[in-house]
Parts: sequence; structure tokens; C-alpha cells
Amino acid sequence: MGKVLVAYGCGSPIRLPIVESLALGAGANKFIPIANPSYQGGDSIVWGLIRGAPKIMFDTVQNRCDYFQIDNAYFGRNIYYRVSLNALQLSWMPTAVVSDRYKLILNQLGKTILPWKKKRNGPIVICPSSDHLHHFFGGTLDSWVSSVVTEIKTHTDRPITVRYKELMPKGDIDAEIHEAWCVVTHVSAAGLDALRLGIPVIATGECAASPLSATIQEIERPLLSNGREELFSLLACGQFTPEEMIKGNVLESVRVLSELQP
Repeated sequence: MGKVLVAYGCGSPIRLPIVESLALGAGANKFIPIANPSYQGGDSIVWGLIRGAPKIMFDTVQNRCDYFQIDNAYFGRNIYYRVSLNALQLSWMPTAVVSDRYKLILNQLGKTILPWKKKRNGPIVICPSSDHLHHFFGGTLDSWVSSVVTEIKTHTDRPITVRYKELMPKGDIDAEIHEAWCVVTHVSAAGLDALRLGIPVIATGECAASPLSATIQEIERPLLSNGREELFSLLACGQFTPEEMIKGNVLESVRVLSELQP
């Protein structure tokens, strides 16, 4: 008999149907929608990083089991949702393009991966992650912004702007960063938006944009490396629509994807 699989919605008022879709398709033994749930043993599906989710993840690992973390998409928010195994995000680079799924998704969104923009005249745009994400990593949003701005100013005198994350973004980020000198974030998906637009990225935490991230010390000559097609192909295979979740056990797809990690 296999391990028990329990899905924890953690009381998310908007995303409970998404977690339930994943639970149904994966054949979960139980779906617990309430906030601050108690760990039930076995493998876990858990939404986000609030209302008890970090404790469920910790207890699952302590029990030598796997958790599947589900959250907003790498790209295609509110259409797709990312699912990662024992991690918040995929944060490694495949050795080759995994599949053409990324092209289909980007085309659906009316987007494409643009050439690196070597001539840029905009400011350095700082895109903090959400406040609860900064707390999860042991800090605060304000302290991260302050420390990053201070460090940037020791390496460049370029203008700096800060774009704070909205819970439900109303506008397209492309218009705000398409001419940026670079985008600096901790683990926000804004880093991927920048990479797609051909804008260099500096990620201070481990996230999906990390494999192509420069450092703050390199801010005057940030990396313009190959590999964006490969990276986006990986990420596209780690996010799903609710319909895909219900129709098949995407957790098995996520396990297979993790085996490709070099």
C-alpha cells in the first residue's frame, strides 16, 4: 500500500478550488480546506506560504515524506498554477529544451521570448516578493528593499525605482520593466517576466530565475546568457491548469520532471 496523500487548502479564500482540483486528479485520501491544519501523515499537497502551510511542509519533511507545493504560475497567472516537489519553485537549468509546451503557453498569452535588449535606458527596477515570502525567509520586505538599495548604490549611480507586489495585479508588468536596465528581486516571478523581455535579472534568493541571475556586484555589466528557452521549457512543464489537474495525476509528471535535474 502506498503512502497516504493529504491536500491542505490552508484556508485560502480564492485558491481552495485549485487545491481541490489537484487533490481530485491525484487521488488524494483527504482534502482539508481549513486554515492552520494539523499534519495528517504521509505526503502532502499544500497551497502557498500562509495559514499554516510552512508548518505542514516542515512536518512532512520531518516525517521523511514529500510535499507538493502549489502556488501562482511562473507565467500565465490565474490560468496556470505551479506545482513543485519539496521546493517552493523549480530553480535549476535543464541541459536541453524539455518540450515545446512553453511556446504554446506563451502564444496563448500573446507573449514571446524576445532577444536580449543590449541597449536599455531605463532605471534599475526593484521588484520585492510578497511580505509573507520575505518573512518565510527570515526577513521583512522593508529590510530587504533597504539593504538591496544600499548595496546597489555601492556599485552604480543609475536611478532606482521600486515596484511593490500586488495580491491581484491589475496591469501588465511588461510596460513597467521593458526598458529597465535590470530587474532586481528576491524570488518574485517578475524576474521571469524580465528574462522573457530580454532584461537582465538579479535574484537574491533561490528561485526560477536564479539559473540566469547576475549578482549585484555585476550590475553594471549583468549577464546576458544563453538558456532562456531551456529554462522556460522546464517551467512550463511544472505548471498546470485546473482542468489538467483534474484529468490526470500531475504529481507524477512533477516527480518525473524532478528526475531531469542535473
